[in-house]
Amino acid sequence: MENIEPRRKRRRQSLSHHTKRRKLGPNNPHRQNVAQQQALHVDFRSNESMQGPPNHRAEDFEQPRLRKCPFLLDTIKWKSATKLGDGYDGCVWKVKFGNKGTFVLKVFWDTQPPQTRNGYFAPQRECQNAAILQMIEAALEERPVPLRYEHPETQAQAMANMLAFSVPQEEAQQQQAVGSPRAVLSYSPPIRRCYGWLDFDGDLIKHMPYQIKPQPRKRDKPPHSMSPGNTYHAIVYEYISEDDNEPASIKAVLRFFHLIGFSFTCSPRIENWKGGRLIDGSDVVYPGGVGWNVQYYGSPRIAAALLGSDPRLEEREADNNSRIT
Repeated sequence: MENIEPRRKRRRQSLSHHTKRRKLGPNNPHRQNVAQQQALHVDFRSNESMQGPPNHRAEDFEQPRLRKCPFLLDTIKWKSATKLGDGYDGCVWKVKFGNKGTFVLKVFWDTQPPQTRNGYFAPQRECQNAAILQMIEAALEERPVPLRYEHPETQAQAMANMLAFSVPQEEAQQQQAVGSPRAVLSYSPPIRRCYGWLDFDGDLIKHMPYQIKPQPRKRDKPPHSMSPGNTYHAIVYEYISEDDNEPASIKAVLRFFHLIGFSFTCSPRIENWKGGRLIDGSDVVYPGGVGWNVQYYGSPRIAAALLGSDPRLEEREADNNSRIT
């Protein structure tokens, strides 16, 4: 009789046996997506009223939060307001807050950060950008700021240049004594002024004349709309008239954004500029923001796209630019 050995049971390996060997590196899509979702939920608003210059310490730059607008929404006279337009991020009106003058009120469609990969949260981006620009302006009002890099190329270099505006004056002078800075920034080109954030009560839509009510954008993915009963993020800007864009003014702003670490997004449009100033706060990203992209950082193609020029000529001109003082 044939001796048959009983079949040995194969030891089942748990799923964790395989996953333990799989390390999630910094470029792993899953890890990047988790990091992005965390960044999208970082607080970007301060309850402090916008009065006087902001603090500009390192921690303020590392988590920029825009201060609250001191204006009151219920002082807007909607019958005299003008709807300037709408876009993927929100709807924009030309308004007056009582007798304080003319301003731009931008109300964002989205009330929560997106869940999709590579998305951005427009109110967060614009509030963070505005807060950073206000801190840089405050630092430049005090003194010229020596920068680490004259031609920054990486995100780390962009961040180093931005954080230079948080260095106390005495420490900056000591650094200058040790070695000459690569570039010194002593002024800011004209930048559109921001007056802070507001919560927009959707019930205000009931008081708007029909022709200026926010209309649904069904062609957007996902579709966008506003309705009474909801609260939306809003931001208040300086109103800029329809002035011509001088190429020299645009180039000065582009160079300034490059030095302070801001990258552009993938689709810059000259329609988002007036009088040589950028009027769409979502077109740029500060170096710690979601969507900062080295591909669009300091690229001569950005100037070429805005000015309709040859990118090779823009690249040569960028190479010839040396110090900004």
